[in-house]
Amino acid sequence: MEKLILDNGLRILLLPVAGARSASVGVWVAAGSRHEEAGEQGISHFIEHMLFKGTARRSARALSEEMDRLGGSVNAYTSKEYTRYYAQCLAENAAGALDILCDMLVSSRLDGEEMERERGVILDEMAMYEDSGEDVAHEALCAAVWPGSPLGRTILGLPETVSALTPDDLRRYMRRHYTPERMVAAVAGGFDREAVLRVLRETLGALPQGAGAPVLDAPAFTPALTLKPKEFEQTSLCLAMPGLPAGDPRRYAMSLLNFIVGGGASSRLFQRLREELGLTYSVYSAAYAGKGAGLFTVAASFSAGQQEQVLSEILAVLRGLPGTITEDELERARAQVKASFILGLETAAAQASYAGRNELLEGREIPPGEALAALDRLTRADVDGLAAALLQDPRRALSVAGDVKAPAFYDPFWKM
Repeated sequence: MEKLILDNGLRILLLPVAGARSASVGVWVAAGSRHEEAGEQGISHFIEHMLFKGTARRSARALSEEMDRLGGSVNAYTSKEYTRYYAQCLAENAAGALDILCDMLVSSRLDGEEMERERGVILDEMAMYEDSGEDVAHEALCAAVWPGSPLGRTILGLPETVSALTPDDLRRYMRRHYTPERMVAAVAGGFDREAVLRVLRETLGALPQGAGAPVLDAPAFTPALTLKPKEFEQTSLCLAMPGLPAGDPRRYAMSLLNFIVGGGASSRLFQRLREELGLTYSVYSAAYAGKGAGLFTVAASFSAGQQEQVLSEILAVLRGLPGTITEDELERARAQVKASFILGLETAAAQASYAGRNELLEGREIPPGEALAALDRLTRADVDGLAAALLQDPRRALSVAGDVKAPAFYDPFWKM
């Protein structure tokens, strides 16, 4: 990988693949829901939508048609930490696809009429998530665990904040956050190096440098119970405990622990609750690592009448895990995590994504060999030690959406 830093702070990552007939181009911007003020919740996601609605040089239709002529596709998504814009195309058209992305980032019109139309789309998207028990439970959990922190806010925002945003609000936010020192451009696969660099220097490379990334808060974990009565066919829950922040050296042990707890079909949660007892439609664990804070969660969806047994069995699995991980479990987890990692880097798009995210969040390249070596070094004691530290932590939070019971019913399941 070749890394260049332009005078205005823009970081460029070039990952050529010999003989590749396709290319992946992308730009990461350190502007996500964690960077929003209280009155502008949802603005990062709104901007992501609006950048597809036309620029000074191209209409929304022209953006789509030109990308089609390049044999490409373009997409974007917003997270808590960043927004990513990316495209895949034929190798010979990498510079052209990158020019489209950069045009969107540098000269989007942010038209008022287009914004009104897109506002309705985003409000519909919010309503769709309100129909998902797992999403409702998870969003409520984050808000309760990190009260008052941007980390606890939903990426989509609130209906009242999204309804009040104006084109000028979007422009001000972009001037503040869409600055070159907070961007990473990555190109992988087959491409003309000089043509790609010329596009980047003439577009993102011409942007004025900003004030740099703001210091993000690192909120403490707040034990909490959140109940959301909803008329869902199934009830969903999310149980959380403090996890590991981004960059924690134990993150590789966390990947194995997560797989053992609930990351696959052979995991303890899936085998016990789904296969042996047939209690849940879905059950799994997940680890979130943000800057300064992390979460380890268990989520499940089930028939409302099974709540007590589902919660009891989840806690039994968690309590019974520290000190009992077997060598067979460890090796199965290691094999699956390594396979997922290796297979996930087989394409140019995956390599660009891996490199761009590491540069933005870690500030450095993490060679695949480094990650694989770290996974190979892990012992059962490493994973068991992390299991004890996380799963025996008395701080817990529980969120339930659907056919909820009285708060006192849940006390034995989250108050440790």
